[in-house]
Amino acid sequence: MESSPPIQPSAQNWFHRPWSMELVACGITALAYLGTLAYGFVYDDVLQIFQSPALREWRYLPQYFTSHVLAALYPGAGGNYYRPLLMLWLRLNYVLFGPEPAGWHATTVLCHAFATYLVFRVAQHVTNDRTVAFSAALLFGVDPAHIESVAWISGVSDPLMACFMLGSLSTFFDWRKSGKISPAVYSLLLFGFALLSKETAVILPVLIFVWVVVEPQTADVPAPAMDRVWRAIRESARYVLVAVLYLAARFWALHGFSHPTISLSWTQVLLTWPAVLWFYARHLVLPTGLSEFYSLNYLDHATAHGFWLPLAMLAIVLVVSWLWIRALSQRSAAWIAAALIVLPLLPVLDLRSLTVGDIVHDRYLYLPSVGFVLLVALALREIERRMPEFHAVSLPLAGTGVIALVFAVLTVTQQRQWTNDIQLYTRGVESAPDNLTARDNLANALMAANQPEHAIPMYLEVLKRNPRFWRSNYNLGFAYYKTGNPAAAEDYLKRAIQIDRRDSDEFIYLAIAELQLKKLPEAAENARQAIARNPHARGYHFVLGLIEEAQGDRKAAIAAFKTEEAEHPDNAAAAAELQKIEGTPATPQP
Repeated sequence: MESSPPIQPSAQNWFHRPWSMELVACGITALAYLGTLAYGFVYDDVLQIFQSPALREWRYLPQYFTSHVLAALYPGAGGNYYRPLLMLWLRLNYVLFGPEPAGWHATTVLCHAFATYLVFRVAQHVTNDRTVAFSAALLFGVDPAHIESVAWISGVSDPLMACFMLGSLSTFFDWRKSGKISPAVYSLLLFGFALLSKETAVILPVLIFVWVVVEPQTADVPAPAMDRVWRAIRESARYVLVAVLYLAARFWALHGFSHPTISLSWTQVLLTWPAVLWFYARHLVLPTGLSEFYSLNYLDHATAHGFWLPLAMLAIVLVVSWLWIRALSQRSAAWIAAALIVLPLLPVLDLRSLTVGDIVHDRYLYLPSVGFVLLVALALREIERRMPEFHAVSLPLAGTGVIALVFAVLTVTQQRQWTNDIQLYTRGVESAPDNLTARDNLANALMAANQPEHAIPMYLEVLKRNPRFWRSNYNLGFAYYKTGNPAAAEDYLKRAIQIDRRDSDEFIYLAIAELQLKKLPEAAENARQAIARNPHARGYHFVLGLIEEAQGDRKAAIAAFKTEEAEHPDNAAAAAELQKIEGTPATPQP
């Protein structure tokens, strides 16, 4: 019996035609996150998008490039996030969709799907194997570790940065193959855009250096190691120059490279690193039990469970990874994959620049997962190469299908916690019962849902655990203000100010509470304190005008209302109050 002739590429099925694999990977990725289009604004979305004046008007556009992302909201405070293109992305979405979350979610899903396509491009460049590229792209697209970055609108910084950075890397490969100048220019430009989207992109010059050193040699006689190093230095130098220009702009805009937000010693930071890295290693391999909050605390001394056990597990991971990479035929691609895992995690090890009690997040795995899925795809191809008896079935595609199905189910089921704030923070309290921020946020969500009878006891529970927890002192004071208890509001807002005097809102709400309690001199002073901290905040001068009017100082009240109207022409309450007071004859002074 004669054997069948081999199938020629032109006769292969539709899946192996140009663009088919890319479209399948991106389409399945979009389907996995289709449910997010019904989700709302959650977590920091309202603060960053709707409370910040920077996204409401184009006149703030230059400020995107000269200050941190929350400068319009907290002009007197320092910040660690210089992301002008993220701000521009949010502004464009604000113009297009306003308060309707479905459009915001749709553009985030599309951004993630495009990042998936670029993973395909980069994987194809480093492996020259479309099947491996498809496996990597599909696993990346449906990886549950990306839920936070895709289901949360404000988490789009990682997909946005990844699109620019992977695009830069892909055009770098195009330039090296073609020798044309245009891909080199596009690559540098995209790298600059990546840096302006999120600072993690600064690792790209190191990735390019690693690739040029380890790339497969085409010549019969391999180039000496030092020649490859010097070539790598030359080819990464232009990217280093772009990074230096970015760092200079960042330093100027933020008045420093970073500003510590947590008072931690370097001993505490170093002792906490093994637990942090072990967390990320686990979630790369097994992304289950995901949450926005985790029970991971700082260490003051080396404990068996908190330090030595994670350190031992990391040592095992390193040994297994080394053996894994050594066993692969495409070792150059494996080394660049390993670099993609490790390098993006280095910036998040600066624990002092993160929020207290909030030091690990799955969104930090967005870029590292590119390296991980590439290693998985290479392993599947290696198994097929070493088991020729199974060539009747494409092991890479079959294995990818099984893993992708598991990933997709985990993604669809675990993303539901991002539907609204109550679900998100309820899950946070379940996963991190000792995390006071999660409990405080859940209380805030309950207040927003008009359930003060459930929210206020939760604030009190947090303060029972830690009476100096600023957030709950402030939020409880605000809750009492909202529920018509100005005396209790005054008490807790004063406690919040004693703990931390930097926030302007705590002063303005204290002023309002004291206005209601007829403590007019104290109210006026606190309103001025709020304005001194944030002179352009909406409503601050209006509150001061009400206080001055209550004190009988008509001239000062008119000045305050006019300032409010000049700063915020759409403030109808200020315009009405100004019209009323200007139409009232002045009371003769005795």
